[in-house]
Amino acid sequence: MFTVALFVGACGNNTDGGGGKGGAQGTAGRGGSGGSSGTTGSAGTTGSAGTTGSAGTTGAAGTTGAAGRGGTTGTAGTTGTAGRGGTGGGGAGTTGTGGTGGAVTPHGSAAKFICPPGPFASNPLTGMGSVQQIGPPTSDYFAFIEGSLWIGGSVNTLFFSDNASSPSERMFKLVPPATMPSLFVATSGSNGLAVDNNDQIVAAVQHSPYGITRFNPMTGAAGNKIATTAKPNDLIVRSDDNIYFTDPDTGFYRITPGGTVGTAMKFNNSSRPNGIELSLDENTLYVGDVSANTIVKYTLAADGSIMGSGTMFASAQSGHNTFDGMCVDCAGNVYVGTSGGVEVYSSAGTFIGTVPTGESSNCTFGGADRKTMYVTSRMVLKYVTLGVPGLPD
Repeated sequence: MFTVALFVGACGNNTDGGGGKGGAQGTAGRGGSGGSSGTTGSAGTTGSAGTTGSAGTTGAAGTTGAAGRGGTTGTAGTTGTAGRGGTGGGGAGTTGTGGTGGAVTPHGSAAKFICPPGPFASNPLTGMGSVQQIGPPTSDYFAFIEGSLWIGGSVNTLFFSDNASSPSERMFKLVPPATMPSLFVATSGSNGLAVDNNDQIVAAVQHSPYGITRFNPMTGAAGNKIATTAKPNDLIVRSDDNIYFTDPDTGFYRITPGGTVGTAMKFNNSSRPNGIELSLDENTLYVGDVSANTIVKYTLAADGSIMGSGTMFASAQSGHNTFDGMCVDCAGNVYVGTSGGVEVYSSAGTFIGTVPTGESSNCTFGGADRKTMYVTSRMVLKYVTLGVPGLPD
């Protein structure tokens, strides 16, 4: 939203000029002409006997607002000062025009654009609400839903994939407070979903031909596809447009902002990368291993390239397996879907607790305060309120 302030210049008052010897009374001073930007017009010189000094110049229009979520308001023009000597009043300066709006800051999934200032609760599960669930639309079905993604701002919608639909994977949406989802894209081919800085849906297309495709969140229209030989499963987008995606069969990959797909990476030869997530500062990449039920973290360089061979971050709790999709909250805690619920770990890798959502494949934070965690759970969508806001994916 842009705010424009208008300031109206006050009229300047001329003082009476001294009368000339025998001269007639001075005539009215003329209105000020358009002056230079924002400055006060100089006073008129003293008139000859009986004449009137010129009015001060008019203040110029306000300057353009700086870039940001909305431009700042331009400063109003100042009022011209009346000339001395005549009895007529000098003309008032005109009002400066408000500054135009600046550029809009990108939104996307980065904490620097989304998270409110802390501090946050030390345990996000304290005061947790009860788990609720939502089924498929009337006369439809969910085969195996995945890839939950919240896009805020003017969209305020939850999106998710049904990656086992036939004949093609589909994409659904839910617009709270409604509790009935609707079909959004009938042949999306998608599994995992993420969001970029333009609030576009970025989808891991696992239906051949494979690739990464952007979808308009308002219309569902598909954009250009970045083709991949790997079969994308899950993905995340950094705020500088680096994309990271997984293929459990071959490894995980980086796509540069220019669209170049890198080579496959793995923690070891037996790894099966599945869930993938970024830290709050976007300097660490978390990769879940659905085979070993572990999370490995990697350091990212300034350009988004992956450095080193990774270090162990966390292992699944006893009785839980199939480490799957992940999300993070604004305190830096990492959430990962497992067979027994969503496990929560601090940014240091310390286990905090489990959100009791049962079998869980992916998670995202949404709602007006971003404290509602939405979880895909095979044939139902679940949601629960937590104590700390979080990110879309």
